[in-house]
Amino acid sequence: MREAQRENAFTVVDDAAFARIGDDIAAGPLAGIPIAVKDNIDALPFPTTGASPAFLEYRPVADATVVTRLRAAGAVVIGKTNLHELAFGITSNNAHFGAIPNPFDVRRVSGGSSGGTGLVLARGIVPVALGSDTGGSARIPAAFCNVIGLRPTTGRYPGDGVLNLTRTHDTIGVMATCVDDVAAVDAVITGEGPAALEARPIRLGVLSNAQPGLSQATDAAIGAAFATLQKAGFELVPVDFTEAERITNQIDAVIALCEIWQIWTALAREKFGESLEQFAARIASPDVRNMFAELDRMAPDLGKNYLDAMNHARPALQREYQQAVVGNGVDALITATVPVPPPRIGEDREMTVDGVPLPTFPTVIRNTSPASIAGVPSLALPAGFDVDGLPVGVMLEGLAGQDRRLLAIGARVAAAVSG
Repeated sequence: MREAQRENAFTVVDDAAFARIGDDIAAGPLAGIPIAVKDNIDALPFPTTGASPAFLEYRPVADATVVTRLRAAGAVVIGKTNLHELAFGITSNNAHFGAIPNPFDVRRVSGGSSGGTGLVLARGIVPVALGSDTGGSARIPAAFCNVIGLRPTTGRYPGDGVLNLTRTHDTIGVMATCVDDVAAVDAVITGEGPAALEARPIRLGVLSNAQPGLSQATDAAIGAAFATLQKAGFELVPVDFTEAERITNQIDAVIALCEIWQIWTALAREKFGESLEQFAARIASPDVRNMFAELDRMAPDLGKNYLDAMNHARPALQREYQQAVVGNGVDALITATVPVPPPRIGEDREMTVDGVPLPTFPTVIRNTSPASIAGVPSLALPAGFDVDGLPVGVMLEGLAGQDRRLLAIGARVAAAVSG
């Protein structure tokens, strides 16, 4: 616990609750299980700060519904985890609460925005935790920290009690160290039981973005994981995903930034009586502060394309997922969670991979973004380590509402790759 606090994994910890774990065990499927909650999700008696000085005094009046359900099942919340400030980034290089290091190389990031959640799981402090996912915020730190992250079908989990960025992208996600634990928490949240798989080899559609040539080390490790799956009896089917990538690149920023501008303009006015520009001045992390400060200027141009993105391009992306799964006769899609190793701390704008400078944010979210826009379930799984000893991850995706089936497939994939 102290090590995680030194590594900036938590914004606040209830040491007394942690010490009581195992005493007076309550009934329920999660009885006595310690969990951590990302600090943009309401969980009493803790503040919800979004890991930002702008919210240090904010005290929620109730738990988020997801937290209420976990507590009713016996789980014990032991603290709130640090994140990329206001969940608006993927490095978790937080200027107020501190940068969150990678558990396998402290010079590198843990990923984001749920970086603290990934680190406390990797350190074994809790077996399961809550993150959130906008463009990959649960899955990216899962890949970088060698744990598991589920982004459920958008809207499948209750979304109240969260400092959300967008309406279209955002969802609470579950992170853990094994698929069975993710499935157990998912069952508590949704009330859904396990899915049965057919007695035949599982067919996985390998997306064309799986090995994009950005990192030799990552591509080699992902290739080795795919070879292991084939040896284990999985059928791998190539799937052209270039049109889905094109649509994603066209509309991701349009939808996300327009909705962030709408939500946070209203929030700054209603909660603080401030303009968005005034609110932005109280944000500590330069990358987040500068982006918020630019939203008023960017919004009018982005807004011109917002309705077309929502009414036409986003449905087209959802059809691409339907075609990728049904048209290719596969059970799930598979790709690399992140196509590059974790950036070094401080590489917030640009990272260097194999001697080549790359823009950090779009490179890291390249593979996680499409599912966020389409609203389909996406499951990040550990897939071994590269030649430098850094973890790599594979990501399974399916059709909307097929989360329990995806988890069942994920359990088999994880067993094959880790075995």
